Amino acid sequence: METNSAYTQQVIKGIKYSKMLPEGTALVLEGGGTRGFYSSGVFEAFMDEGIMFPYIAGVSAGAANALTYIAGRRRRSRVIVEKYVGDPRYVSRRNLIRVGSMFGYEFIFNTIPEKHIFWDREVFDDTNIRFLTGATDCATGRTAWFEKSDIDPDLSATRASCAIPVISKKVKYREFELLDGGMSAPIPIEKSIKDGNSFHVVILTRNQGYEKPPFRYERLVKFIYRNYPNLIKAMINRHEIYNRQLEICEELEREGNALIIRPLKPLSVDSSTAVDIPKLLDLYDEGHEEGRQAVKMIMEKLKENPE
Repeated sequence: METNSAYTQQVIKGIKYSKMLPEGTALVLEGGGTRGFYSSGVFEAFMDEGIMFPYIAGVSAGAANALTYIAGRRRRSRVIVEKYVGDPRYVSRRNLIRVGSMFGYEFIFNTIPEKHIFWDREVFDDTNIRFLTGATDCATGRTAWFEKSDIDPDLSATRASCAIPVISKKVKYREFELLDGGMSAPIPIEKSIKDGNSFHVVILTRNQGYEKPPFRYERLVKFIYRNYPNLIKAMINRHEIYNRQLEICEELEREGNALIIRPLKPLSVDSSTAVDIPKLLDLYDEGHEEGRQAVKMIMEKLKENPE
């Protein structure tokens, strides 16, 4: 795989992580479609300092964008915004008509890394961390968790985690039929706690004060997914799960056991499928700047509790 221009070759520089954070330190990632480029900006700040987490749990865009972070490809996500998010193959109604999904997962997960902007699979595999990707099992309505070793060459687990209901097809992977992990574990803090982590860095893609409203399309999903009653239940109850998990994060932060990183400026990117390139670049750059400040807070916190 090679990049296709001198520009991408110049800016996409691999790094080696020199600062592995202590065991028990987790990175917890919300999704959010194109809003997830805020998280990518935060990852850029982590890469600036060469820091890596021993444990990462993500869903949807959070899990997808973490692939670039784990592989140490600096500025890769920003170049994707600049050069490819505006391409109708990335996200468009045309995709929905042609292939049944608004997001062009083949373009995103195959064409871009194989033909345009290199993603270092070798570094991803060699980075010695636990990385969990969550997707919603359509049969049970619960989260199916996939380990780093489950991320196969065509990134099926990642595609499944990003497959937004109604505007995406179900993804068949192993014995599962899967959709967006953000339905059953929108902020995977409970998974991180269950796995024994003691300090959680949580990256959200909504402003402080956001509360997810009740689901509005119950009749539609009851028709589309009429053979998946547990999936319907998960979709209808998603706002309750989200708001509960958000409250857990905020309580942990008040107790000193978490740090929440989220956009401080009012969001100008509302839809998860928004393709306003200047706004997305601004959001990425905001994440980068706020990530720099967060790095300082993380390092100070871990000095106070060195274990």
